[in-house]
Amino acid sequence: MLKQKLKAALVHLAISAFVITTFLLLTFFIWYPSSYAEMNGLKNIIHLLIGIDLILGPLLTFIIFKKGKSSLKFDLSVIAIIQLAALSYGAIAVYQGHPVYVVYAGDRFELVSAVDVNPEKAKIDEFKVSTFGFPKVAYAKMPDDIKTRNNLLFSDDIEEHPEYYQPLNKYINEIVKHAIDPAKLFVTEDKKEKLNRFLNNNNVDNFAFFPLVGKEKDAVMVVSRETGEIAGTIDIDPWVRG
Repeated sequence: MLKQKLKAALVHLAISAFVITTFLLLTFFIWYPSSYAEMNGLKNIIHLLIGIDLILGPLLTFIIFKKGKSSLKFDLSVIAIIQLAALSYGAIAVYQGHPVYVVYAGDRFELVSAVDVNPEKAKIDEFKVSTFGFPKVAYAKMPDDIKTRNNLLFSDDIEEHPEYYQPLNKYINEIVKHAIDPAKLFVTEDKKEKLNRFLNNNNVDNFAFFPLVGKEKDAVMVVSRETGEIAGTIDIDPWVRG
């Protein structure tokens, strides 16, 4: 009996592991690349999914499994429904929270989540992206109309308006004027170590550093001064200088 229970639980674990692994690959390599997962508070949802689908589900199968049991199919169906409900809840939460755009607005970059933006409003085709795809980098340009500009300034959410998005590299010369001085940002030994690890023998003067704002945590966004392309992120608080 113990051998049969263990076998059933292992089969259940293998199926659950395949489903969760596939979902996590989508999550961390497409929806939440770089440090975006931690910045947008994904940790608790992932822990919930792993706990229910990889631990609780197989454990319940081990407990209730008994070959020939009249209610076995029903019991296994209930477990499967619980797991499916948890996965559905997690998938919806992960999808809604994942950044569709990484937008430069004012003096910082913002992660703009799927739930907060409608890509169809973009006036430039390259920003009419699928909300299921990789985050797109954009520059939020203030409109020329004074009334509209003032409304956006008071609402403080221009980053959520794709109709004002422009290619970042088009404005790189203007953007780098607002970069953080690395000499003021990377002062302590641990911060210098993180910077050197990121640079990997590249010259610090080739990059510009900006705050990157997430829903639960902020970091430093690194941009190439020459091309305007995103070079990566560094896991330090951009608001603490020194």
